[in-house]
Amino acid sequence: MATTVKDIVCGMDIDPATSAGKSEYKGQTYYFCSLGCKKAFDKEPEKYVKPEEHGQHH
Repeated sequence: MATTVKDIVCGMDIDPATSAGKSEYKGQTYYFCSLGCKKAFDKEPEKYVKPEEHGQHH
């Protein structure tokens, strides 16, 4: 069973094994569906990496 991860730029669920790219940021590894998403993330990761806020709805 494949484990999917979310591309935090576009919100797509992707398989890390077949992702187009990955970036490391603050000790976390992020995977992307396309190099365009990776470029957008690398340019401004703070825009996509949200600090864990209390009061988030699950």
